[in-house]
Amino acid sequence: MLVFLIILILLLSLLATPLRVGMHFYLNLFGNDGFIKIYFFGIRVFMAGVHFEHESTRHNNLVIDRKGKSDKIHLNTDPTDKKSVAAMMKHPALKNMLVEKISAHFIAGKTNDAFFTVALMQALRVLFYATLAPIKCRYSVQITESFTPVYNNDVLQTDFIGIISISIADIIMGYIQNGAKKKARNNQEVASV
Repeated sequence: MLVFLIILILLLSLLATPLRVGMHFYLNLFGNDGFIKIYFFGIRVFMAGVHFEHESTRHNNLVIDRKGKSDKIHLNTDPTDKKSVAAMMKHPALKNMLVEKISAHFIAGKTNDAFFTVALMQALRVLFYATLAPIKCRYSVQITESFTPVYNNDVLQTDFIGIISISIADIIMGYIQNGAKKKARNNQEVASV
């Protein structure tokens, strides 16, 4: 009985311990290539190439290539589209994650055009702050950034490094809450018919 209690306590503490996941995302926008790496306690567990794909005027994708297989993330805010960014952010496993740190580095420039380079850097700065404002408001995240202009080369690159913390208990609770909401919604639909 004592051994069972000890194992139960260890399992419960493991479930409640936040897991730290690191992510490194690099993208060369002019070359339309890059990579994504995911680390679990400092050990790389996932690496894939990434690039953008334009299918139609209303549909753009971020394509993730790994070992000859491709998967697409639709770059839209349609919550009914299962592969959209909005639908992924509503996933029960991601609702309870804590973003601890984001570090971003931008390199941009156009050969012999200082005005365009400075305007591009300022546009990137405004876009970066506008994109990360909701994350900064939701989490107490440490954000560091740098913007490097290059005046003698055509370049547009971005490099993100982030640390995310989530516990197994948070994931389980997210799925339970999501299941309870779906069940309540189904009961309301049956009662209204």
